[in-house]
Amino acid sequence: MDKLDQQKRLLLAIGLSFALTIVYTTFFAKPPAPTGVELSADGGTQLALASDAGPSAPTVAALQPADLSGLDGGAGAAMQAELPRRELNRTRDSSQLTFSTEGASLVHAVLLGKKEREQQKVSIAEGYQKLFGKQLSPPRQMDLAAPVEGLPAPFSVSVVGAQPLSALTRYQVVEETDSALTFRATSGAFDVEKRFSWDRAGYGLSMRVTVTNVSGAPVVGELGVHNARRIEPGNEEKGSFFGGIGNQASVQCLMGDDLKKRIPKDDEPKEEVKGLVRFGAIDQQYFLSAIYPQGGGRDGRCVLTATAVARSVETFFPLSLQAGEKASFDFGLFLGPKELETLAAVGAPPAGASGAAATTVTPGLEKTVDFGWWAVICKVLLVVLKFFHQLMGNWGFAIIALTVSVKVILLPLTHKAMVSAEAMKKLQPQMEAIKKKFPDDRERQNVETMKLYQEAKVNPLGGCLPLLVQLPIWAALFTTLRTSYDLYGEPFVGPVWADLTFKDPTYLLPFALGVTMIITQRLQPQMMDPVQAKIFTWVMPVFFTVIMMNYPCGLALYIFTNNLLSIAQQYALRRYLRRGQGPAGTGPESNALTKKDDDDQGDKKRKVRGLKESQS
Repeated sequence: MDKLDQQKRLLLAIGLSFALTIVYTTFFAKPPAPTGVELSADGGTQLALASDAGPSAPTVAALQPADLSGLDGGAGAAMQAELPRRELNRTRDSSQLTFSTEGASLVHAVLLGKKEREQQKVSIAEGYQKLFGKQLSPPRQMDLAAPVEGLPAPFSVSVVGAQPLSALTRYQVVEETDSALTFRATSGAFDVEKRFSWDRAGYGLSMRVTVTNVSGAPVVGELGVHNARRIEPGNEEKGSFFGGIGNQASVQCLMGDDLKKRIPKDDEPKEEVKGLVRFGAIDQQYFLSAIYPQGGGRDGRCVLTATAVARSVETFFPLSLQAGEKASFDFGLFLGPKELETLAAVGAPPAGASGAAATTVTPGLEKTVDFGWWAVICKVLLVVLKFFHQLMGNWGFAIIALTVSVKVILLPLTHKAMVSAEAMKKLQPQMEAIKKKFPDDRERQNVETMKLYQEAKVNPLGGCLPLLVQLPIWAALFTTLRTSYDLYGEPFVGPVWADLTFKDPTYLLPFALGVTMIITQRLQPQMMDPVQAKIFTWVMPVFFTVIMMNYPCGLALYIFTNNLLSIAQQYALRRYLRRGQGPAGTGPESNALTKKDDDDQGDKKRKVRGLKESQS
């Protein structure tokens, strides 16, 4: 078997590997069913308590928040349990709120906006059905207050200490209006009043907790505020290189200026931090449920818990009361989408405020929009995309306009790189001659090759510069699609590409991207040996296509458009070079090569003339 056959077999093996990877990840790979979790009829998640669920099954005890196991509330709690459990519904412009007298908690916060829904998962079959006109049922509206059975309901309170108060205490409703609810309960040493209030518009609420020591002795402990959210494991995906961006919910606490974040891991799921608590939140990728002390941070501690079936964040604040003394705690709640401008305005003083109100420290909820390393580029891209969206009314066309803008800005650099590549192609015969002249001396080959580049005024790395500039833009756009609510649920064209932040279920766009990459590579001047050329022409596009199959179609749209523009630019450049006119024929690289070719032709003519004279 000769060397060429071996290389062909290697390329074939690599191609088959990628094909098998696509088939397996698309049709066979499924997330393992979580042990000990069963889905209820309404799509919710219940914790299995059966003893035969296995040693690894998550139980209520395993998910129990810190320091709540002993909060039985004493005799007062038993009396409170006799109170009926009521649910009270309130509708505002942004959401449907459901409060419960158990824990005076918020058990549902269903957002009502058109795109404030759970992300729709579309299979390949459903994608092609949509392509041919079938209408699928829309996904459920996002509910940001889904309780976990056995855990305190969202925004219930407890007292931890020698005189505990259970977060499951039953409350009475003492006041109810369209924009406010007041609950009251007496249990053990405490009389607790909780008042929720809200405006008709917006996503925020206010919660005032007033705790009175009704015992005859001082009480020292901590006031705990709880927020837990049920997770459906079948709807969550962990991000991976081939599996896409993932959509795992995280729990977060901002302690001073340090943001603590936790997602499900194999190690200990719980983490406790102490310091100045500015907010505690559950981050559902494009949505947020958060609680924060009004008027600025408060010293305390935060407990973050992340398991396969629940996310929980608990904040605890010191509580010290003399007999008959009472203390009030004011909190703000936010349950809505992660729009940067909206989050930055939460807790901000009103316009025209003066004095202490004007210096109020905001909770910093905008920090939950984490662009990572690419923050500066992401924010610039968002500004540009919003500008084009205002002009065109479509985020997909805004991405295309962004691609064209970047291509125009990089046009001088790209043109120079293409001219340099064509110049390198002309040097190939001389480079091959150098290799033949010094076959066993690599160092001398490099020296002579660099000398050749200098004489021809060619930069061998010039062709890589446009790609190196584009890579950060690709990474920043990927991060923006993964993070920005502005692009979430936004369509491009047709029923298939209905969400630019979700993958193309038909895989047509990634396939078209791969085809254009192959065409782009074939149009590039080949300056390498045949095996390397085949790898860059065929294997790399296939590899890139496999990756893009599960990535947001907005990113595939950007790269596909960029490839089309590159093909057009390369084709135009080749026509200019064939005609020997235009900038490509007058640049320094082209002039240097032309001069060298003329010198070579002059030498040949002089030799022929000398030969004829000697013969005569």
